[in-house]
Amino acid sequence: MALEYAKVLPQVQKMGRALSYKMEDISERGQKAFDEFMNLTDNAAIYERIQLARERDAGYRGAAPIAVDGEVLTARYELPKPPDKATIIAVDGSQIYPDIHGAAFYYLTNIGRFTFYHGQDQLPQEYSEPILYYADSDIRDQHDQLITNATVNARRTVGEMQALANAAWSHRDNNQTVIALSDGPLLFWLGRDVPESNILEKDYHGALVHLHDTHTATYTRHQHQTSLAGYIDRPTSRFVVALLHLLSLDEEDVRRAVLATPGDYEGLDDQWLFKRILQPGERSALMIQQSPQNKNYRNLVGESYEIIYFYLNVGRQGAAHLARVELPMWVARSREAVNEVHALIIAQCLMMGNYPYALTRADEVAVIRNPERHMLEELIRTEMLRHRHEIEESAKLTGKLQTRSGRQSFGQSNGRRR
Repeated sequence: MALEYAKVLPQVQKMGRALSYKMEDISERGQKAFDEFMNLTDNAAIYERIQLARERDAGYRGAAPIAVDGEVLTARYELPKPPDKATIIAVDGSQIYPDIHGAAFYYLTNIGRFTFYHGQDQLPQEYSEPILYYADSDIRDQHDQLITNATVNARRTVGEMQALANAAWSHRDNNQTVIALSDGPLLFWLGRDVPESNILEKDYHGALVHLHDTHTATYTRHQHQTSLAGYIDRPTSRFVVALLHLLSLDEEDVRRAVLATPGDYEGLDDQWLFKRILQPGERSALMIQQSPQNKNYRNLVGESYEIIYFYLNVGRQGAAHLARVELPMWVARSREAVNEVHALIIAQCLMMGNYPYALTRADEVAVIRNPERHMLEELIRTEMLRHRHEIEESAKLTGKLQTRSGRQSFGQSNGRRR
């Protein structure tokens, strides 16, 4: 049975009215948040309140200023001039998850890489690395169960960062700026549902260290930066809004139960705020996310790997579009590196329209489309039959294919009298 739109339509209309009322209410709170944010010019007072939250273990998960060239949170930075030449390396990945209804148990990851040569008469390069996993040690966990999709995602993410690090290292002697661009946040941590999470996190951190080593080699030999940046499109983070909430409280209210709620800022996020603050091409001040995960990066991997971020308006006049750009501390320490990341991301977005061109192309290289999935499944089935492996059909999958291929008649009359 198809979706009955006549029954859904009234619910959609009700949803539209609710969202309209919500936006009217948010606008009032948003103006208050805007006014309060524009008064945040005293970093010492902000640090003092954050320190109070830490001492009370209040569970603060918001923004903090970073002391780089005296930046205050309300600062706005115009678009700097990009370097004359730069190599921009973007990596993305996709996957085929294990399927208990398939012909065989396996999963596949495909890491796509796209290299763009800014300011140079050189064609971009693209490369992909598909890897098929089928050994029991790859597809089963310690309880002999098929691994989860979360595990595949985690392994793919580690593979992406390792591919980015290896590619950057191969360009260390090019005598020009290198930007290693990742799609998504740089903070990476795993829950207990992912087997060998400690090993995966260690491998990911190793890739970050490899990128830092590349920067050291590039700068020592050629005085050029190699920078890592994570790009988050249309972020839903509330780090700065959470800071406003913390600063609005009386001292006795700085406790976990109060900070766990948005208070007067319910419905607001940082995107709402900075789309109204930043002009096209401008970035915000550098900020640190206060979280246990980021603290672990600092304590376990090293001070140079704490994650810093800024907001960036990659849109046009009258059509703001916000992104969050994350950097490891070793990039954020350098004003030159921050300016290069800022300028080159804007240049990439101008090519594509609100999203970096290199990341778009890396996604195109990595994506596994449905016809390709079906072709891979047929190749596997053919190879299994060639080696005389019995293929056990999934009754559930067979039933789905039958019902979705057309209306079936199971012993029913075709409407003619006999």
